[in-house]
Amino acid sequence: MVIAMKAYSVLPKSHQGRLLARIELEQSRVLARLIKTIQAVLAVILLAAGCLFFPPEYLTNMSDPFEHLSVLMLGMLSVSIVLELLRGLLMRFFSGVKPDLRFSGAYLHAGCKAYFPRREEQILNLVPILFLTLLLLLLLLTTTDVSWRWMIWIVLVVNLCFGVGYGYASMRFVQMPEDILVMNVGPTYLVYSAQTDTE
Repeated sequence: MVIAMKAYSVLPKSHQGRLLARIELEQSRVLARLIKTIQAVLAVILLAAGCLFFPPEYLTNMSDPFEHLSVLMLGMLSVSIVLELLRGLLMRFFSGVKPDLRFSGAYLHAGCKAYFPRREEQILNLVPILFLTLLLLLLLLTTTDVSWRWMIWIVLVVNLCFGVGYGYASMRFVQMPEDILVMNVGPTYLVYSAQTDTE
């Protein structure tokens, strides 16, 4: 049984001219500040939680601090890139349209000139975060050196903080009509619905 792709390369006539919402994760100052505040609070909570599982003194008693910190910096920088590459792959899978990867500000963002139904859009937003979280947790559980566990935990915290914006967008989509179609333009979401009244 073949499941047809539900993403559209062209916006259907039923949705044309019916923009329901424009979600700006970075260009909206109010929303960007809200997301950064949540990220900061989440980071503090998770780092404090890490102290319950891993003794903090292992952060200062590393066998090779340069190696640990180099891997940590590489891991933190790689998180956003890996997440956006995964999102780009999923965009291509669901739509057949080549995604556009570009830097917006300091971070890489995947965009695609296709329109995704709500279910597929939720997968684009949540599955990469979930996949990388599970991968890091597996690595955390199989690592015996506590100092390296701290490095992995910090990268995991960064990963979850990156997911805050996508989590916010996903919550917004749940509150919208089931027929929405979403275009990802980097950190911007254009949401169309046939139920939107046009003037």
